[in-house]
Amino acid sequence: MDKINSTHSFPHNPPYQIIYAERIPLLHIFRTAVANLHSSKYEKGNTLSANLHRFLELLRNSKTSYAAECGIYLGNSLIACAEIARESGLPIHLYGLDTFAGLPPLSEADKLHAPEKAIYRDKVMFADTSIEEVQGKIDERGLTKYITLIPGLFQDSFSKLPKTDYFFVNIDCDLYEPHLECLEFFYSSMEPGGIIFFDDYHSVDYPMARKAIDKYMKDRPEELFHLRFGGEKNNHTKAFMVKY
Repeated sequence: MDKINSTHSFPHNPPYQIIYAERIPLLHIFRTAVANLHSSKYEKGNTLSANLHRFLELLRNSKTSYAAECGIYLGNSLIACAEIARESGLPIHLYGLDTFAGLPPLSEADKLHAPEKAIYRDKVMFADTSIEEVQGKIDERGLTKYITLIPGLFQDSFSKLPKTDYFFVNIDCDLYEPHLECLEFFYSSMEPGGIIFFDDYHSVDYPMARKAIDKYMKDRPEELFHLRFGGEKNNHTKAFMVKY
């Protein structure tokens, strides 16, 4: 097996499967789907395989497909997805939503479910970023035409998104209300076979994410798929759903 230099700036050149698997497995799913665009290796009897096949058919037949990431922080995973799209020649445009000023104030639900000693009870987390910094990374990598950044609270940003359907959405916003807001907007805007990825569903630090997702999905037909890459560590297990 090739060794991986994890000190490289992210995302670094292949081989990188282990790094992606441990840090942002959404890219593993995204790249696997892209790699199988022209593959016939899927079993009709397997629900996950069948749903992913629908997702691949969507990509193959679309003129322009739209994706979004809610909570981009430093922009690393958003940039990596855009690089995957560019390398594969897929007609994809990604929207990155973030306050670029850290997490918003905790809601009552957040306060109820947050661990007693959680740092974010008394400190604004993920504030060490800016839209200028992230845009600079995007421009430096030649991805300007692939990504649009939208600063602000989600509830104020959705109206700035194009009124279209989305094939891929990554929700990585930690807190209770933002998860509900994202699901309320994107669930009905997903293409059949599109994927909503939940970065924080199994997070020990942000258990309110799971509470919000479970509440929203309770009476809906889609099931959640769960996967873990690497060892069992905090938030290594991820979840996603495929829209019917």
